[in-house]
Amino acid sequence: MNALKCNFCDKICTNGVTRIKFHLACIKGFNVKPCPKVPSDVKKEMTTLLLMSNDAREKKVEALENVRGKVNLDHSEGEESDEDNGNAIVMLKSKPSTSSLKSGSIDKFYRSSTIEESVQKKSLSEKTQTKLSTQEREVKRNRACEYICQFFYEASIPHNVVTLPSFACMLEAVGRFGKDLQGPSAYEMSGPFLQKRKKKVMDTFKSHRETWELTGCTVMTDAWTDRKHRGVMNLVVHSAHGALFLNSVDCSAVKKDGRYIFELVDQCIEDIGAEKVIQVVTDNASVNIAAANLLKAKRPSIFWNGCAAHTIDLMLEDIGNLAEVDKTITQARQLTVFLYAHIRVLALMRSVLKKDLVRSGVTRFATAYLNLKSLQDNKNGLQKLFRSDELHEMGYLKKDKGDKAKKVVKSEAFWKRVDISVDFFEPMANVLRRMDSDVPAMGFFYGCMLDAKKEILLRFDNDESRCKSVLDIIDNRWDNKLKKPLHLAGYFLNPYYYYPNKVQMEKEGKFRAAVITCITTMIEEDDEQDAMIEELKTYRAGKESFGTDIATRQRKNKNFDPATWWLNHGTSSPNLKNLAVKILSLTCSSSACERNFSAFEHVHTKKRSRLLSDRLRDLVFVKVNSRMIDKRENKRRDPIEKIIEDVLDDDENEFITGIVPEAIVQVEQEQPDIQN
Repeated sequence: MNALKCNFCDKICTNGVTRIKFHLACIKGFNVKPCPKVPSDVKKEMTTLLLMSNDAREKKVEALENVRGKVNLDHSEGEESDEDNGNAIVMLKSKPSTSSLKSGSIDKFYRSSTIEESVQKKSLSEKTQTKLSTQEREVKRNRACEYICQFFYEASIPHNVVTLPSFACMLEAVGRFGKDLQGPSAYEMSGPFLQKRKKKVMDTFKSHRETWELTGCTVMTDAWTDRKHRGVMNLVVHSAHGALFLNSVDCSAVKKDGRYIFELVDQCIEDIGAEKVIQVVTDNASVNIAAANLLKAKRPSIFWNGCAAHTIDLMLEDIGNLAEVDKTITQARQLTVFLYAHIRVLALMRSVLKKDLVRSGVTRFATAYLNLKSLQDNKNGLQKLFRSDELHEMGYLKKDKGDKAKKVVKSEAFWKRVDISVDFFEPMANVLRRMDSDVPAMGFFYGCMLDAKKEILLRFDNDESRCKSVLDIIDNRWDNKLKKPLHLAGYFLNPYYYYPNKVQMEKEGKFRAAVITCITTMIEEDDEQDAMIEELKTYRAGKESFGTDIATRQRKNKNFDPATWWLNHGTSSPNLKNLAVKILSLTCSSSACERNFSAFEHVHTKKRSRLLSDRLRDLVFVKVNSRMIDKRENKRRDPIEKIIEDVLDDDENEFITGIVPEAIVQVEQEQPDIQN
């Protein structure tokens, strides 16, 4: 609907909701008159909404201008720059134009602007533009966009790639060049320019390697088979500086057994430097257990742990398979599939809810949780939708699927089960969010698991009988896979958890024993081991540098970085400090490795099947590391939700397609624990 009626003065506003907001806020603009009868509280609320919307729009524009402002045609990769790690701002050096074919015709009349000057000029020009010039620019922009879109259509490029920062940089570079830009040839794109981009990515490795030297790192690996039965194995390194993609190996022609995985991982460790690698993290497949045993025999100072994110996802799967939860997911799927199966119904739903209902998670049961949570949050809107005359007049509710969907929405028993299922899922999903991010999590994993169990109990009024099945699922997976020396030591060495729970930790003994195991495994010199054991006394007592006012205050903040806390306040125990920083800088998951499989599949298309293997690896190398940089910079992203422009593009989302994946029987034979 394009017309909206004011409930206070009956004025009708057309062409969007923004005009009615200006009307109710009594702000002149958009050719609407202020409402003479609007209550003061509504006026204040509308003003707040407009200000928030304007702030969000300005931040988005500013972020895009910052990205485009980094474009610099006076400097290229491999040339002199004033940067330390490849991410710093390049110092601009103006060069006189030698040919009108190489620069825009106006370039000869002025020097190159700095980024700040360009932004200021752009802001000023926008304020002084006349209505006519704005209209002329819009006409020209539309014509230019037609050419851009035609290229996308012919090349069958997904339209959501325009959201990539590199697309904005490309437009800025073309605009700064001016007329007669000759684009790269196919040879240049797959040869010289690919190598330049690879070198640019490799230049960022310097800061990563420095971090590996100071705090150690984790090697991640995971094998995967795509829909065309090509075998791929990714190798990623994680440290306090973030994740770094090293290599992607096509292992289609080999047997992916424990020996093969061990040899790949061992070579990766050799390339990095064995003294810098603290642990290897993989999923819990039996072949990885075999590889772990081989690595332990050769490199006993390196731990091998299972992936926490993978294990937590298995917990979510087990919870999702509980009879009542499975019934709830099935009914929720019936509802969402109906809503997304008809264009008119979908349009009406979006107009009522003001957003999409279905969400896409990184795994099947993350998707299940996200959609149950979305249903819970939109319960009132959905009930309003199914009461509306518009939906009834469409006639879809008279059909079998529509009738079932209507019964689901009207069923209070269904909504009660949704609440219960969310209470089961959500605490563990929040742990998954914490473990699935690029932030080091070893110091928080054990504590987050304890907090999640307490929260589940609290949601059921501390009546264990109401949630015992879920708590048993968590304990069975957790006890078997994720209570290893590094996990326990990380909990002990995190002052946020240690000091409030010191008595209980020391009574149990397993946490101190885990720290001693880490000391004897990671440290060779007896004198250094003894010094660390002695320094544990100072840490336990909370004295000297551990007991200062600032150290005591900062350790009470859950959002702090425990590794940084040790660097700042562990100076009275220098040997223990170095060990603690290394342990607390570790990740618990290999999800950074697992999420990169799609990159290989996108690059390894039929059209590129004849590419030389080195060139293919270079393409994957550039693509994946660029994505990792973007991911680190996007702090607001939900780690358990897919990065997707339109949920309708997700062909694997059963809450849209209605197609339930065939049950995958994953045999995880219980192997003896690897004693590090």
